[in-house]
Amino acid sequence: MKLIDLSLEIYDGLRSYTSHPPIAIAEESTFENSGHRYVAPCEGFESRMLKMSDHSGTHIDAPLHFMRDGESTAEMDLSKTHGDAVLLDVSDFKDPFQAVTREMLEEAEKRQGITVQPNDIVLTRTRKLAWGEGSFYEEHAFAPCAGDWLVEKQVKCIGLDLANIDVHDNMMREVHLKLLSVPIYIVENLVNLHQLPLNEHFTFMALPLNLKNATASPVRAVAFIK
Repeated sequence: MKLIDLSLEIYDGLRSYTSHPPIAIAEESTFENSGHRYVAPCEGFESRMLKMSDHSGTHIDAPLHFMRDGESTAEMDLSKTHGDAVLLDVSDFKDPFQAVTREMLEEAEKRQGITVQPNDIVLTRTRKLAWGEGSFYEEHAFAPCAGDWLVEKQVKCIGLDLANIDVHDNMMREVHLKLLSVPIYIVENLVNLHQLPLNEHFTFMALPLNLKNATASPVRAVAFIK
C-alpha cells in the first residue's frame, strides 16, 4: 500500500484564496522563554500560535459554508470523507479559462476506461502546472452542468486542484449550492493529483477537524494506492 499526500503545505503567509486572509504562524513558547521553568534534561518546549481562515490550505467545505442551516464541520458525516475514489483527469483537453463540463467528465471516464460509481469520491485534475503557478487564481473550475453530473452520479465527495469549485465570477455559486445541499462535500486546493492512477479506484481520506460552527476545515488529504 502506497500513501500519497494530496495536501498543500501550510506556512506563514500562505494565501490560498485571493479574498481570504493569509495564514499567520507565530512563535508562542520557545526553548529560550520557557526553559527556566523546567529541570534538566528538559530544555523547555516549543509551541506556535496559528491564525487562519477555516478555508485555508487544502480544506473541506461544510454545508454551512453556503447553506444557512447546513451542517458545520463538527456535524459532517465522516463516512463521506473517506472511501473508494477515482481520479478524472481533464487537464489534457481543458483550457484554463474554460469551465469543466459534464461532457469533459464523461470524456475523462471514456479515455481512462473507468466509471464513477454511486458513493464514490471523485477527484478532478484540471491543470498541469503546480498549485499557485501561472493563472491559478483566475482559472475556471466547474460549470453548473458538472455539478448536476456529480449529483446524478450520486457521489459523496468531490475534490479538485483549484481554490474554488465554482467559476470565480459566477457569484450565484451554483455548484457549491447544488452539491452542499445534497450534501456532497467539497475538497479544494488538492495537490499531487498527477501521482494518482488513471484507470483504477483507490482509497481517499480527508477528515475535517471537529470544529463547532465552522464552515470548513483544513485537512490532511491522502490517497492509498494498492
